Amino acid sequence: MSVSQPSFHSLKSLLHLQDVSVYHHKVALLKQLNLTVKEGSFHCLVGESGSGKSLLARTALNMLQPELHYTGQVDINLEDTDAMFQDTNSNFFQNVRIQKHFDALFDSVHSKLSRQEQHHFVERQFNHLGLKNNSKLLDYYPFQLSGGMAQRIALIMSIVREAKFLIADEPTSALDYDNRNHLMLLLHHVIQQHGMTILFITHDLELVIDYATHISVMYEGQIVESDTSKEVLTSPQHPYTQKLIDLANRRTQYVTD
Repeated sequence: MSVSQPSFHSLKSLLHLQDVSVYHHKVALLKQLNLTVKEGSFHCLVGESGSGKSLLARTALNMLQPELHYTGQVDINLEDTDAMFQDTNSNFFQNVRIQKHFDALFDSVHSKLSRQEQHHFVERQFNHLGLKNNSKLLDYYPFQLSGGMAQRIALIMSIVREAKFLIADEPTSALDYDNRNHLMLLLHHVIQQHGMTILFITHDLELVIDYATHISVMYEGQIVESDTSKEVLTSPQHPYTQKLIDLANRRTQYVTD
């Protein structure tokens, strides 16, 4: 049982779980999970609420509550990993202005840019992600941000950190339809432009069909299917996967109608 640097068997993989089970005392909450997230992928972990998706993420991030423990092997480089959570408050210190968050981030990565150059870099990212009134936003406290603003700023913070791997746990759940789709486009852009790998956790398969390179399906604490998105969507092997696909197709038809 360990959190370690990627080993030989997981070269070109930024996350590798092998036979991972999570227990509350003697009760298994997650059972014999096997998952590999390849470098450069947009890997979607999908399943209904309560299936264990967020618990998997917190296990990978070494953020389990004290009463929980796991067995099995977790290979991940936490220094190269960042996270976005459903609760945007988890991404910020609520009593620290946004500008101070960025100043601290640049200091932590030993940036060679001057403060002015750092500010210009952040402002360019703000503009690119559709955030207006940069100076005003940087003076905000996190609790003054809308859900969409907070998620976009959290994404820029990951870019500043030069994170190679982002675990995004239901980051669109608090967003309206337009902001949800905009965030998906932004995440796709980050993969293309910044070489980041993403594990995107959601209950909504329809949301990620156009973006996912790989899909893993969770059901009742187990990963019941995991493959490229093409294979999962065209040749599902588990009845629950087919149920998710049918639901996504109905939602798509409803929107287009």
